[in-house]
Amino acid sequence: MLNEFITWWLAELMALVPERLRRRETDAADALVVVPETEAVSASATPMAATLNAHGVTFLLRRRRRETQLGRFVLDEPGRRAARQAIGGHAKGGTVVLHLPGWMLLERRVVLPLAAEREIERVVQYEMDRFTPFAAEEVLWTAAIERRDRANGRLHVLVSLVPRLRLAPLLDALAQAGVVPGLLEAPIGDGTLRRISAGHPDPRRARVRRALVAGAALCCLILFLTAVALPFLRQSAASAEVEARIDSLRPRVAEAEALRKRIANETNGSDVIAAEAARNGNALQAIAALTDILPDDTFLTALALHQRKITMEGQSPAAAKLIGALSADPVIRNAAFGAPVTRNTKDIDVFSIRAELGP
Repeated sequence: MLNEFITWWLAELMALVPERLRRRETDAADALVVVPETEAVSASATPMAATLNAHGVTFLLRRRRRETQLGRFVLDEPGRRAARQAIGGHAKGGTVVLHLPGWMLLERRVVLPLAAEREIERVVQYEMDRFTPFAAEEVLWTAAIERRDRANGRLHVLVSLVPRLRLAPLLDALAQAGVVPGLLEAPIGDGTLRRISAGHPDPRRARVRRALVAGAALCCLILFLTAVALPFLRQSAASAEVEARIDSLRPRVAEAEALRKRIANETNGSDVIAAEAARNGNALQAIAALTDILPDDTFLTALALHQRKITMEGQSPAAAKLIGALSADPVIRNAAFGAPVTRNTKDIDVFSIRAELGP
């Protein structure tokens, strides 16, 4: 039941895909195309009796649906050498398409049970001699589903085939020239091309396809379970990360708590702080004094206080006036330039001043 549902579901999805994309793999947009010369068919002859000229062929290079002629060759020994030189490496590693005249293509519409869809290649292969005058090994063929009649449990299939006997001389001559077609194509009534693999369908491909379908179903199930479980996994991961950060901060918290207790227990803690402030100076006092002394159009880019020694750097329209302003305040002593005053491109003085912070 599950396999039937998956097969039906994939078929319905594929029906939504444009035909141009569904046929992309077999479309042979880029390929080496072999066009054989055909014998004239007399009025009394039937297409079944017509044959191909196994010697004269034209090679075309198809790129992005545009074809360029490489030349026409007679497949005798000199012609085969010339053909190999003309096609170069186009016949190796790429698709080689044998373009057949439309009268060589035989088609038959057959009706199968709907359940045969899962094994359509195997069923058509076994029933080929009933559908056609040929056995399956005597033809190159393909089967395409045209319609599914679910109400009556019927599958309408189009079987397209070409007898191998008609192609044998041509394929042998091409093989001697180093050209092995992997795909047959022939025009049909509406101008489109029917394409057939150059090897008869192998029933093992159906088993491979079923394995791929089962694998795809398993992947879908895994993705579904992942989508359901992902929010919970992310929440769990976030919680674990928070717990890890808390654990990493616990030593610092313990150290801070120990320091706080030590400061609270030491009676001379305030004396130590006062002594350090007297030795190094009160930074807040220095900042407040400089804020009051320096004019509004002067700003500092660096300020340092170490053992009552103040070093300040900044910019001012009149740096020379700063020394007098600093010396006039009792908090600041021994103000002097620590480096020559320079002017920047905006005609502003750049200065460095050293001073001492009073008690």
